[in-house]
Amino acid sequence: MTQRFSISVARDDDGHLTGSVPALDGCAATGMDMEEMLERLEEEVKLQLTDTEETDGDIELVGYDIRIV
Repeated sequence: MTQRFSISVARDDDGHLTGSVPALDGCAATGMDMEEMLERLEEEVKLQLTDTEETDGDIELVGYDIRIV
């Protein structure tokens, strides 16, 4: 079973991206580009789900909401 999580992405003045998963408290990751940030964010989601023992299946990050801050 695939678990899907909507994410929100913000780009700061230096061009760094910060992605967060609103459904998971405090779940966020940063990266220099979208690929790096998404990879780190997926790892962070897996870590949080491991803590709550909800790790069955794959993880899919969907619904990017991109903001410039």
